[in-house]
Amino acid sequence: MGGGGSRTTHQTTQRNVQNPYDDAWIRDKFQGVDQRGVEFSNFMSSRQSNLSREQGIRDQLQSGLAGLQADFAGASANISNLQQQNQQAQADFAGLQGGQLQQAKDLYNLAQTEGSGVQGWQGPAGMTFIRPRGTSDLNRASLSTQSLNV
Repeated sequence: MGGGGSRTTHQTTQRNVQNPYDDAWIRDKFQGVDQRGVEFSNFMSSRQSNLSREQGIRDQLQSGLAGLQADFAGASANISNLQQQNQQAQADFAGLQGGQLQQAKDLYNLAQTEGSGVQGWQGPAGMTFIRPRGTSDLNRASLSTQSLNV
């Protein structure tokens, strides 16, 4: 299973032979190749830098757009809720009759007027109006200026 082999040796010799071919025109033609290669390399590195900055700007714009879309979806949901509340309020007012309707309108307008002493809030049972503490005893009969009743 082993086998003997022979060794082959190669000998090379170098000769100092001059090139009879005149290649000066090649050197003249391609003399600026190295400089153009450096210029191209510089151009490519600056272009890649610009592209990475542009990609950063694109990413920022996309995240901003996503935020705006989320805000828009939230605003749309708020509008939908307000429309439902408006429909409920219209239904609540539709059930009131004559004097009750006028009284509710007056109370609502008073609650919107600052300093009126009437406050209102929307509860599960509908709109509720209250007066702040300390104003429940005020009425026309109890208002007086020294001895003059108002």
